[in-house]
Amino acid sequence: MHHTQVCGKTADYATMARPRALTARRVDVPRPLASVGIPIETPVVHPAEVIPGLLPATGQLILAGDTNVGKTLVALEIASAILTGDPLWGALPVRRGGKVLYVLAEHHTSVLQGLWGVTGLPVPPKSLWVVGPHEFSDHHVLVRGAPQLSVLQQMQAWAAECALVVFDPLAAFIRGENVENDNAQMRLLVDSLTGVAERAGAACVILAHSGKPSRGEHGERIQRGEYRIRGASAIEDAASAVFYMEHGAGGVFTLRRRKYKGAQEPRTYALARDPETLRHTLVSGRPATHDTRARFLEKLQKMTETMLRPDAIRLLCSLEGVSESTAYRWADTP
Repeated sequence: MHHTQVCGKTADYATMARPRALTARRVDVPRPLASVGIPIETPVVHPAEVIPGLLPATGQLILAGDTNVGKTLVALEIASAILTGDPLWGALPVRRGGKVLYVLAEHHTSVLQGLWGVTGLPVPPKSLWVVGPHEFSDHHVLVRGAPQLSVLQQMQAWAAECALVVFDPLAAFIRGENVENDNAQMRLLVDSLTGVAERAGAACVILAHSGKPSRGEHGERIQRGEYRIRGASAIEDAASAVFYMEHGAGGVFTLRRRKYKGAQEPRTYALARDPETLRHTLVSGRPATHDTRARFLEKLQKMTETMLRPDAIRLLCSLEGVSESTAYRWADTP
């Protein structure tokens, strides 16, 4: 019998999947409507969230952006917050969990370890587990449209008892000719990766690359339209939450909500990045408070640590919908 060590535990593959007998087929008894549906007037119960407004408890968060914009940094920060219970970016409440699985499909695990070392993000011992392609060479979940059940079973074993599973990046978990542009295959891929997390009772984060911008007549960069993820549009159709990560003015990075099946505010999270630790601090996108002026000045103070005051005021006003004259009045009045 074949056994292997998975996250410190022994997994027995012989018991992981048992096909149904071909001679006896189970017939499910229809369930009464009252056991599966609700009357429309029933009090609303919103979907559970691990991080309100950002990470749903079921489904998935797809975080898309250009190469090196910082998607992996954000994924590590989310993992650290879940494992410690500390507010994400010093502001957003998090539902704490016991273990995180990070599946890398492109880079060696040492790359992620090095980045984590720079950030100094706290995680309890043996709580953040990383699997790289050199340790798991057959990591393709779909090959020419066919799900690879042995790969899914292996991932499912790793995900046991995890509170979060991160897949990085989406396109590296599928193989075939021009598959990134195939709506049916990419939707199946998103659903398959999400299923690994959901069956373990874990939240799911999937990192994805943005499509390359086109060039104008004179070589100028022309940004893509509303849809930014590289490949088929079905990727977004299948997702519960989609955020685009972009590099804004004055060294501030933004997570802009493209889609979220939950609370619709805030639309944008603005993050200031520490140049030494690479860790982010939230400067816009906190839950609303009654003291608008105090909140604005608190954000402004953090932003001026990394950028000039006029630039910080201009950017923060655009994010908060506050006029610059009001901002200067608040800032200059004791």
